[in-house]
Amino acid sequence: MTHHVKAEREIPVASADLWQTVRQMTGMEDWYPGLIRESEVLEEDGTEPRRNCVMQDGGVLKERILLRDDLTRTFVYAIDSHPLPAKNVMGTIRIDDVGNGRSHVTWSANMALDPKSADQIAAMVAGMYEAGLASLERYHLD
Repeated sequence: MTHHVKAEREIPVASADLWQTVRQMTGMEDWYPGLIRESEVLEEDGTEPRRNCVMQDGGVLKERILLRDDLTRTFVYAIDSHPLPAKNVMGTIRIDDVGNGRSHVTWSANMALDPKSADQIAAMVAGMYEAGLASLERYHLD
């Protein structure tokens, strides 16, 4: 069964500045060190660039970048391999300019979850996204 998970946050930072951070193939360990220990680009060219992100616990996220749209400030990725009990994970980070140097950031994902653990896993992922958005804000304000 497919589940949609979403976290949103208004951040007092210009959308262009946030986008320059999020759109990078590497560096997630800089703005979300609580989750990611290191990132590595496997293939930057082509229609679906690939990267690995090593989590703090040693788990590896193998990702394909499906979209990095500078106009809409939208980053879409598929996680092909990960330690979570989920399948077909497709995530999106979108940054909207709300004026006065403020941005509305949405981090969401669709994923197939086992019905027995779906609520628990969806809540865990939503918490990870909420923590990631808070970390992105701290990164830009510190």
